[in-house]
Amino acid sequence: MRRVTAFAACGLMAVLLLATTASAASPTISSTIDGIAGTNGWYRGSTHGNMVVLHWNVSANPAPTSTSGCEPAISIPGPTSGTTKTCTATNTDGTSTSSKTVKIDADPPTGLSASPVRPPDFNGWYNHPVAVNWSGSDATSGIVTCTSLIYGGPEGAGVGTAGGCTDAAGNTASTGFALSYDATPPALRGVSVSSKTAADVVRWRSSSPGDKIVVRRAARGNKAVSTVFQGAAPSFADKTVRPGIEYIYSVRAFDQAGNASRETSVVGLPKVLTLRKTPYVPRAAPRPVLRWESRRGARYYHVQLFRGSKRILAKWPTTHQLGLPLAWRWAGQRQRLGPGRYRWYVWAGIGARSFARYRTIGSAQFVVPRSY
Repeated sequence: MRRVTAFAACGLMAVLLLATTASAASPTISSTIDGIAGTNGWYRGSTHGNMVVLHWNVSANPAPTSTSGCEPAISIPGPTSGTTKTCTATNTDGTSTSSKTVKIDADPPTGLSASPVRPPDFNGWYNHPVAVNWSGSDATSGIVTCTSLIYGGPEGAGVGTAGGCTDAAGNTASTGFALSYDATPPALRGVSVSSKTAADVVRWRSSSPGDKIVVRRAARGNKAVSTVFQGAAPSFADKTVRPGIEYIYSVRAFDQAGNASRETSVVGLPKVLTLRKTPYVPRAAPRPVLRWESRRGARYYHVQLFRGSKRILAKWPTTHQLGLPLAWRWAGQRQRLGPGRYRWYVWAGIGARSFARYRTIGSAQFVVPRSY
């Protein structure tokens, strides 16, 4: 009985010894940070400003006999790309060490700017979509991304847009950028031409009074094209036209951004018809004027007008031109200058009209179009 009791007592002491040995160990060190967590392991300061507070927690059994750098609250000022703090604790069972590197950047990126990938298309304006890229710098954590966009509207002068950059800590900054954008071509309407004895007057209406108008001209039967007008106006009087020639006017509008309207063409028919030979029979403007070279010694002229083989008018003007009315009476019948082909003849009258002395000057044809 005594031997059993002695054995039990020895077993209890062994268990107590094992339990005591198992619970003994070197210190355990953990930490927490009082700060605003950013991205990529960075902190963006704290409620205390551009700093964070590092808290060490040392757990040990038996209790530590010594510690180094293990203050419960250590203030770490920023900005810093990496400040390392080390806590070392020792007890009878050993020594433990823990290090913590803290990165702080509470400052947003600086030096932000925006740059289009190309210069303006025309006169400081963009007239088709353009890419705009933002850039900046960051002295502590560095830039990780900046915005970009393809700008294609809204349209206007000095239209504002915005973009920015983000650093590695998650701080962002933005800035505006203004550009002038217009991709809509002007609208050209009401293009017309009216023929006068001394000029062809071309008129138009554009969508903006400031649009630049370019008028080009070519004579019918001639491939040469010349620019006769450039400017901001609602009309142009072409005083360089030659009698008896048809002119084709091409009108186009350009806005301040360089957008161009569709080209519109109109034909200026001659108001003054002459005996000049042309490769075509000219079409006459309303109320045409027949004109010929004056002849020395002529006291008057005799003009006859035929439609087909029928004479419909005879006049004896004293000057070397005759304006044709829209309607008149001849040989007891009412005549009208309607659509069709006409031939006219001119003679110079020598001496008194009663002498009936004539010298042939010439003849020519013209067409009255149906567009009257």
